[in-house]
Amino acid sequence: MTKTGLEIATGGNDYNEKSPRSKSLEESFIDLEKTRIFLKARFDKHKDRVSLDTIRPLPTFLGITGPSFCFAPDAFTPPSKHFDKTTAEKVTQRMSLNFAYFLSNYAMIFVMVFVIITLLHPAMIIYSGIVCFLWKAHNVMVKSNIPLVVMEKDIGKYITVDVRTKILYLITLWVVIAYCFKPFIIVVSLTGLLVLSHAFMRDPKHIESSRHYSDDDSIQSSGDEGGSSGSEVVVNKSDAV
Repeated sequence: MTKTGLEIATGGNDYNEKSPRSKSLEESFIDLEKTRIFLKARFDKHKDRVSLDTIRPLPTFLGITGPSFCFAPDAFTPPSKHFDKTTAEKVTQRMSLNFAYFLSNYAMIFVMVFVIITLLHPAMIIYSGIVCFLWKAHNVMVKSNIPLVVMEKDIGKYITVDVRTKILYLITLWVVIAYCFKPFIIVVSLTGLLVLSHAFMRDPKHIESSRHYSDDDSIQSSGDEGGSSGSEVVVNKSDAV
């Protein structure tokens, strides 16, 4: 009798323990939440630097000079013509300068690629909208304490808030893997290819020379205007005499 009672008690303890599958699901949810927090922190760090005021003009971004809108031959050059010990340092320095200077332009490229790829995948838009609606309805029901009634039966006693949350997490994970993962990879790949290629090849020296050239042009034009206004004054004096 005592042995049977011990076996029943032990079985009850094993039943109350969480299964490995439920533990793995909880760990997956924790990893998703950590990833979301990390991405949000990175976004908040750089969002103040990205604005419409810091978007560089298209000629500066593409290295276009002159009235004919041609690409300058020295706008895109490799960081080093020879592979030596300083090559890695030159590459890192150039890409850091370009990322700091063209950060808003790179963000615009990401947005444009994201919009185009999203429009090419209507199924992702539909299923993502359904998931957002389910989460919104779930949050409203939890905050307002609305009972889950189906055919005049309160099934909230059986499908609790915790169970519904886990079901929504599983649905979200399925939508992300089935419909959002491939477009996400395409967006990241195209954006990374365009941004890294530009940051690697765009020569900061050409940017500085273009800025000095435009400053000299503005000074020269202002001087010409001053000279013409001075000549007008002389003419007026001669007319007065």
